[in-house]
Amino acid sequence: MVNIKNIITTIILMLVIQCFYVNYTASGEPENEKKNFFLRSESSEINYEHFFEGKKHWCNTMVINCSDFRFARAAQELINEKLGFKGDYDYFSIPGSIRNMLNKETRKLVMDTFGISVRLHHVKRIVIIAHEDCIGYGGEEAFSDHEEEYNRIVQDMKKARRLMRFRFHDLSIYLFYGRIIDDNEVKKFEYEQIL
Repeated sequence: MVNIKNIITTIILMLVIQCFYVNYTASGEPENEKKNFFLRSESSEINYEHFFEGKKHWCNTMVINCSDFRFARAAQELINEKLGFKGDYDYFSIPGSIRNMLNKETRKLVMDTFGISVRLHHVKRIVIIAHEDCIGYGGEEAFSDHEEEYNRIVQDMKKARRLMRFRFHDLSIYLFYGRIIDDNEVKKFEYEQIL
């Protein structure tokens, strides 16, 4: 036997929810795409149109760097002072820098993440920074000497540049390779641009 009390309670609950929904959506907040640019369209793509309409300043540069703490300050000096991009770049710091971009298992995630930055901020150039003794490659111990390490990482940087050009063909892409220089027991860092 159907319990009348449960049916009435369910109907009242449904009416309360419906009234709340109508009052809540009447303000337009959750359904208004102009205010919530993360709403998904029918194709399940994120809709960023509001973001594009309201954005006044774009970011010209995307920097992809290894997360190695030893190179953090030197990389910031390279980007901010030597290259002059201070206040005008998105910064991606990922372990092994380009290794995850070249790895077939992680490539899609990494490239899609970069693609969001390129699209949202109208990026015009990409700076890729790698360095010697990178743990993403197994450190310097993984190579017979510095020349082998340099050649391997530079070769991978050039592969990464080709991959980025294939995906983002209108962008300029610059490569830099970092070294640790021991100068009278004081560590210095220098970057070489890879052409």
